[in-house]
Amino acid sequence: MMVAVATAGAPVRLRVMPLGELLDETFKLYRRHFTVIAGVALVIILPNLILSLISGSYRANPISYELTRIQARQQQYTSSPLYLLSFPIAALLVPFSVGAMYRAATSLAAGNLETVGSVLLGTLRRYFAVWGVVILAALVILGAIAIVTIPVVLWVVIRWSVALPALFAEGIGPVKALGRSWNLVRDNWWRTLGILIIVTIMVSLIQTALQFLFGGVAAVVPGLSDDLRAGVLTTVTTLVDALVGAITPIAITMLYLDLRVRKEGLDLDQLARQAAPGTAPA
Repeated sequence: MMVAVATAGAPVRLRVMPLGELLDETFKLYRRHFTVIAGVALVIILPNLILSLISGSYRANPISYELTRIQARQQQYTSSPLYLLSFPIAALLVPFSVGAMYRAATSLAAGNLETVGSVLLGTLRRYFAVWGVVILAALVILGAIAIVTIPVVLWVVIRWSVALPALFAEGIGPVKALGRSWNLVRDNWWRTLGILIIVTIMVSLIQTALQFLFGGVAAVVPGLSDDLRAGVLTTVTTLVDALVGAITPIAITMLYLDLRVRKEGLDLDQLARQAAPGTAPA
């Protein structure tokens, strides 16, 4: 079974990483531990994908239906009990969808042995801590939007961009994780922004290219009904987004390690001790 697959390897060599090396380490970690990373990504998205397919809400997917048909069908499928059930399920899964990849990346970067199950269990142990980061960040950002301008909000978001890797790697609570990110990004704000923009563009381009490729194939396959074609397109889009989207948290974890080396001279033993499975939350 996929959940039983374990991977371990040499930890990431800690050093100051220019952009090219940071991206190189990101893809090395992604390839080396693909079974675990893909397994976690798929487990996270499967509940809502299954609900979407069962409830029929995928038929309102704009990729597969033109606007007029979307408008005609939206009310029918968005009122389905199964569709409405997807919202509380998605809310319950937020700490996994937001945090599981960071839990995997921080532990794998330290050279620890991980399985899909151990990653999910490790995320479950920090379930409320991840929720804390999400809620605190959302409250401050929403408050900032109401009080100040978008540039200030962007400034805060970038300062907090490595909070989740800090939470998992150092075993600290949500408030301390936000504070750690705030301090690590200080004096490196523009570099952090640039890296995040490049990673976002790169991931988006890969996702879009693969979606067009597989979507185009599904569109020309003969003998498929509109419903089946829409279901295939929804499934392919969801899987591509999940598998390729896993690159982003890995890159942010590499950025976190790079910032710690630059500012604190982080050594490998220190990282391994902090990221060891079973580290108690602070």
